[in-house]
Amino acid sequence: MTSKDELLTAIAWAAAQGWTPATGGNFSARVEGGYLVTASGRDKTRIQADDLLLCDLDGQVLKGSGKPSAESDLHAALYRLDEQIGCVLHTHTVASTVLSRRFPDGIALNGFEMQKALQGNTTHDATLCLPVVPNSQDMDVLAAHVRDAWPMPWGFLVAGHGIYAVGRSVAECRRHLEAIEFLLACVLEESRWSQ
Repeated sequence: MTSKDELLTAIAWAAAQGWTPATGGNFSARVEGGYLVTASGRDKTRIQADDLLLCDLDGQVLKGSGKPSAESDLHAALYRLDEQIGCVLHTHTVASTVLSRRFPDGIALNGFEMQKALQGNTTHDATLCLPVVPNSQDMDVLAAHVRDAWPMPWGFLVAGHGIYAVGRSVAECRRHLEAIEFLLACVLEESRWSQ
């Protein structure tokens, strides 16, 4: 399966989870000469190959019709920041949006078996922190927040916005996204108990 096919499959999967409401979210994969990224305003439940644009690492469109997502520049910044990143998957879920507002300094995880799905972790006993960066409509400012908090090996949350999962491949990024979304759902559910 090519990176394009893998990316399309991952987008359709994320949309099927309900993680891309109102055409939200954006998705990309590094390819030779740049990265593929979703065009702006496309319904992710009906994603097609021609909904992907080829951009260079400065975010300029090289091939495809339409304009890239407003956040494509953040994808470009991530690919420039870390050459190990092969994929970026960005979704909007209730858990990631609410918890990123409630815990602007990061979300602590401990005791969850699913932590082991995050690359480099082998135990549920470790305490991990999912980083949260301040939101901005200015992608240069948002990219600066991300650079200041780097490294973030599985991704990060943007306050009041959602999650950006990263991985060395589409498969690893998808695993990170699914694990993080599960963990955030657990934290959100636990927070209801304490009220």
